[in-house]
Amino acid sequence: MADHEATRGLAVTGDIPQQQQQQHHAYSDEPINNESGIQSSVLEEYSEKPPPPPPARFYKKKKYWIICSILTAIIVVVVVLLIVFVFFPMIAQSLMNQSGIDVGGAQITFNPPSDSNMQRRDEQQQLNMNTSFYMSMKSQLSNTGPFPATLKFHNPIDVLYNDTLLGTITLPDGSISGGKGELDADTPFMITNTTYFAAFSKEMLANDEFKWRLKGKLDITALSRTATVDLDKEISIPGKFLF
Repeated sequence: MADHEATRGLAVTGDIPQQQQQQHHAYSDEPINNESGIQSSVLEEYSEKPPPPPPARFYKKKKYWIICSILTAIIVVVVVLLIVFVFFPMIAQSLMNQSGIDVGGAQITFNPPSDSNMQRRDEQQQLNMNTSFYMSMKSQLSNTGPFPATLKFHNPIDVLYNDTLLGTITLPDGSISGGKGELDADTPFMITNTTYFAAFSKEMLANDEFKWRLKGKLDITALSRTATVDLDKEISIPGKFLF
């Protein structure tokens, strides 16, 4: 019987290490399971959050368009002021240089035209028919630019033929709009070189067309600004005037 109890004690003693080992494994597995749970909860937390919205583009912001509107208004005002006060004389001269004078018809006579202003002027100053005559000329102005403007010539205007001065004429005030205008002149022609004018008269009668060059100055008023520009235009006139 003593042997039986000793054997039972050994069996019980042998089972204790196995139980301790199983408990040790259980305790050792518990931190691993806890760590896995923490990682799973962290992943779930990040996976459930929606992605942050993309930042708004700068050109979609109201502040951007307000600044752009202010800058645009300032630039427009500065450009207009520069055009009106600084560049207007240059623009006016450029438009005059590129414009054209197309003479549709011309006539010379030794009697003053029916224009009352011309007759009143002639009553005050009688013309010398040896060195002057009357000229009626109808012409169209073309390619004068987009702005409406008024023209005031600094009379008298020089008339040259082959770069030699023939005489002077008087041109009336006019206006242009939409890139065109009219210039109808009833003017005395004051001969300054009678010898050269006599030679020119022979060529005028022999040719169907001749060219004059008009030189002088005029005032162009547009956009409430006035600029004095040079007039240097070649015009073609039908020959064989009707006397």
